[in-house]
Amino acid sequence: MKRIVLLVTVGAVVAAIMAASGLSSAGGTQEATPQTDVCAPWSKAWDVSGGWWYFQWYRWCYDPAHSDPADESSWYKEIGTSEWWDKVNVCPESGSCTMTTG
Repeated sequence: MKRIVLLVTVGAVVAAIMAASGLSSAGGTQEATPQTDVCAPWSKAWDVSGGWWYFQWYRWCYDPAHSDPADESSWYKEIGTSEWWDKVNVCPESGSCTMTTG
């Protein structure tokens, strides 16, 4: 008897969930949630300019609605802000070798 009550209860819960999901999508008044691009974490690309280090934030992204992540050509590079760092010292162990702009 306990088994029958349990099966009836589970069946009623499943039917209620299915009916509720059918009602919410049947109206057609809800807008589709826009798909956002999927992106890797931000990284830094370092470079030297005028004797100073600087870096630019970047990350790789793709649009899952229109592209396949396994296809390398579907990824694009999103560029963020850039920041200046410190004066370039190409010989840090000696402490006297620096780079100048002339």
